[in-house]
Amino acid sequence: MNYKILKDLISFNTIEDKENNDIINYIKEYLETLNFKVQLLSLDDKKALVATYGIPNLCFIGHSDTVKCSSNWNTNPFELKITDDKMYGLGICDMKGGIAAFLDTLKNINLDELKKGIQIIITFDEEIGFEGIKLIKNSNIKIPDNVLIGEPTNLIPVVACKGCMEYKVKFLGKSAHSSRLIYGDNAIISCINFTKELIEFGNSLKKIKSGLFEDIPYTTMNIGLINGGTAINMVPDECYLSFDFRTISKSEQDRIKKNLEKVFLKYNLEYELYTNIYPCKVENKEALKNIEAITNKKSISYSYVTEGNIINKNNVVILGPGPVSAHEDNEYIEISSYEDTKKIYKKIIEFYCKGEL
Repeated sequence: MNYKILKDLISFNTIEDKENNDIINYIKEYLETLNFKVQLLSLDDKKALVATYGIPNLCFIGHSDTVKCSSNWNTNPFELKITDDKMYGLGICDMKGGIAAFLDTLKNINLDELKKGIQIIITFDEEIGFEGIKLIKNSNIKIPDNVLIGEPTNLIPVVACKGCMEYKVKFLGKSAHSSRLIYGDNAIISCINFTKELIEFGNSLKKIKSGLFEDIPYTTMNIGLINGGTAINMVPDECYLSFDFRTISKSEQDRIKKNLEKVFLKYNLEYELYTNIYPCKVENKEALKNIEAITNKKSISYSYVTEGNIINKNNVVILGPGPVSAHEDNEYIEISSYEDTKKIYKKIIEFYCKGEL
């Protein structure tokens, strides 16, 4: 079997978008051979791609960046390695496998026979700050309601994702020598007192549950970073805290924001809500029925956030090859899953673009 596209995509080092321009130009040239109209959008030195064929009724979204890889890989992370039914390579699961499968599928479709068109969006910076998809959204690119995101799901359709709120907090105190601490104001102690309230508030969120998320049916709160102080004999005048919420609903997210603002007023601090992404889910029961029929699998929900949360469309389905080995050493997918992904993508394209929808 020919895995040239997948092999080529793996060969680009897109850790933190290092070879972003190269991979985007590769995909651009490929799509232009299929008569797609391609537009490139730039932010600093990075590019995102928007390609269209006809008037789109289906949009495929994929991100080209990958996470870092450790030294524990058994193979070259930037070279496609095939052993038995497994294909190895950095980003092959998350999510160059999904991108390659969709691009590969286009070769096996007579695009001229489609009654409705296709849109393809390839972004950057998904692993860190979603800057690529934000650029697309802020550029007023028209995206159809039917969206397919090729993140790894082991070919189980994911039709709902939790929201995400990320806070940075800076506690302000007054520096003094520890022997004269009564003349100082300890920012770490302020942080500790705030954290106690935050943990209590986070635990209270478990009382409100959603039947949509079976694994963790409530909003969660995690304290991820804390940093403060410069010396053991100094009263610290600054302390930094970062925490996030994974939310089950927009109303719950709005409630959290309102309650935290009341708590913030009790402390001498500065804060920033630097990520505020609402949950998303497919509301259309007919669309759910269709995707389950095409995949022959019951749809599920995940607690993670994808670019689908940001574009705010009615029918966002996350579907890609597996097994899900994203961010792992020796990341891989199965050949059988990759081939099945192409077959399912073909059915999805035909359903939305060849039919009467």
